[in-house]
Amino acid sequence: MPITTFAQQAPILEIDAAAALLMDYQSGQVLYSQNGDTPHVPASLVKIMTMYVALDQIKAGKVSLQDTVTVSERAWRMIGSRMFLEPDEVVTVEQLLYGIAVVSGNDACVALAEGLAGSEAAYVQYMNDKAKALNLPMHFVDVHGLSADNEITALGIAELVRSYLRDHPDAVRFHQESSFSYQPRSSRTPIVQTNRNGLLRTYEGADGLKTGHLEAAGYNLVATAVQNNRRLIAVVLGASSEAKREQEAAALLTHGYRNFDLVTVAPLLSDKTTRVYKGKKSQVGLAVAEPLIAVPKGVGKSVSVGIQTKEVEAPVAKGDKVGVLSIYVEDELVKQVPLLAMEEVERGSWLKILWDNITRFLRDLIRRR
Repeated sequence: MPITTFAQQAPILEIDAAAALLMDYQSGQVLYSQNGDTPHVPASLVKIMTMYVALDQIKAGKVSLQDTVTVSERAWRMIGSRMFLEPDEVVTVEQLLYGIAVVSGNDACVALAEGLAGSEAAYVQYMNDKAKALNLPMHFVDVHGLSADNEITALGIAELVRSYLRDHPDAVRFHQESSFSYQPRSSRTPIVQTNRNGLLRTYEGADGLKTGHLEAAGYNLVATAVQNNRRLIAVVLGASSEAKREQEAAALLTHGYRNFDLVTVAPLLSDKTTRVYKGKKSQVGLAVAEPLIAVPKGVGKSVSVGIQTKEVEAPVAKGDKVGVLSIYVEDELVKQVPLLAMEEVERGSWLKILWDNITRFLRDLIRRR
């Protein structure tokens, strides 16, 4: 049975942009899509991956927020949006991350790349390796997004942001700042710049994430907000102006909050098990890593599940895949997720193993008759 997406059932929403997509963060479901798989120039949305790679290195202990970088002349000469770094200035990684997230500093991107990888080219390879590891349809040629040869899709960017925030939930603190102040060495006063994401000031719960603009791209925006403990991710690509991209992103977010609820399927798995072969226990309980599903308002009671499991051989580790859970809304298949072992099951004694071998042999013999 083919999977039905709610994006296919939402013709009432028309977004004035080349591409648009709305994703529910908790479930990962696409709630609206308009040309979501069409390649597009990301412009400064590239910087989401630039920050992702840096935060990965920090998480791995390879670098710290207080480590310093010396600004090169190449970084200083960057055009477009800038943090206003100067040659030979020493800045912290944390300052550069704020400069990228808040004011979209192209100079900060190059300084960060050179400081963490030795060169921009090496850092771009890290970015493409990360995209490949996440199985995302995107390609990067720089760390700042000035090239029209960078390529993403609306769906790819939404999935990137979801993964980014799951791996680095504290990253929101960089993106939610409404302004950033930096004082170059030669300046007597700090330079204060405003975050170009106007939704931070106008949309309830908005706390990120990134804007972008190039002539070849139009006006892009990835916006995310939290209302009633629900996070949504809205992507608008190729809008006609800054105001239009904010208007359309707000429309997407409002569509999601007004028309969808989150439902947990965990109660539907209560007391469900699958057989364990050669284990100390003969059954193991079932769980799912993501038990939430977004459904249209008013149909939560129509959610049902189909369970497909397989007999597994001990030892079984907690979290091992033991089957597939199919989730239905009003008898339409909307999502399939792995079923996981709820607990560890150790290998049984030699007597238990012998008994299971005998019973399996007899069961197979009966089936063949």
